[in-house]
Amino acid sequence: MKFQTAAQEACYEKVVTWMQEIFGKCPCARQDIPGLGVFMGSALVEVLIFPWDEDDAVINTRSYVVVGAALTPDLIRYLLEENAKMIFGAFGISPDNEILFEHSIVGSTCDIKELEASVKAVMEIADEYDDKIVQRWGGKRALDRIHAGKLSINGWSL
Repeated sequence: MKFQTAAQEACYEKVVTWMQEIFGKCPCARQDIPGLGVFMGSALVEVLIFPWDEDDAVINTRSYVVVGAALTPDLIRYLLEENAKMIFGAFGISPDNEILFEHSIVGSTCDIKELEASVKAVMEIADEYDDKIVQRWGGKRALDRIHAGKLSINGWSL
């Protein structure tokens, strides 16, 4: 894994330590970019560290909630209405038409309590909503993709 800035590397090292304190041993790590993964129920949550200028970093916590759902107007409206209820984070659609939920915080000002709140919020939402979305609009949850052997792409080492 290669870091783009010293601030990104420092933030990553801090996050690794905190994630181990919060969740115990992290079950998986990205090999291509600075990131860690944690499972909850049927959801996989990624904690990615991106550079933000030269002297800071952004901690982006995200989950690809459902892949392959029919992106109908009804589903898009549902996601937008649910966004209005969220305290931490929001649903989005990736360029590959995957439904994701994410939340970002500033690396330099983050403490362990803020990181824990961000990660747990994304975990709980992803694990709750993946079943609801698949039931109504189809698609696959992270756990389904693991069982199908399709989650080992995109830099994950499982």
